[in-house]
Amino acid sequence: MKLSFLKLTVVTAAFSVFGYFSEAKTKTPQTIVSIEAEKFLVNGNYTYLGRSRQGYPIEGLIMNSRMVQGIFDDLNPETAGQWKYPDTQIRGAKRNTNEFIAAMGEWYAEGLLAFTLNLQGGSPLGYGYKSWSNPAIDTKSELRPEYMSRLVKILNRTGEKGMAVILESYYFRQDQFLEYEVVVIRGILLL
Repeated sequence: MKLSFLKLTVVTAAFSVFGYFSEAKTKTPQTIVSIEAEKFLVNGNYTYLGRSRQGYPIEGLIMNSRMVQGIFDDLNPETAGQWKYPDTQIRGAKRNTNEFIAAMGEWYAEGLLAFTLNLQGGSPLGYGYKSWSNPAIDTKSELRPEYMSRLVKILNRTGEKGMAVILESYYFRQDQFLEYEVVVIRGILLL
């Protein structure tokens, strides 16, 4: 497999969320993802060294999962009530992130080394769009502090575990909340 086509934005705790939280207390970065020839390395070591799965070598691969809702919140008052926890009847973006972080140890133990997050999430109900608003980037392409705070917590835990985050900026079901094309470009430049 040639990696010339590979186009990833690998984000690790090496970023304090793009300098956004320069004054925030973040932990020391620990995860460095690199590619040597056609193999991934995490912190200088080939992934899954000497291992195979069903007879196929997996050394140098980076197992990952799309888990884009780690910092999810719904800012639309008409749909936000859908996300109340059954035990408390309270919507909880912080709780969502904390439970996400708590599960990372189990994922890592099972061999997961990376996962995808999205600043605008994905479809929280599978496919379709039901008017929810999940914007870590506001209409003027400013980064929302409460979302970035949750992202920093995930990135810190990722660094502690030696895992990596593949970070997506935009989601096509949320782009209607951005005012102009120039705003989208500005949002990318902020990152």
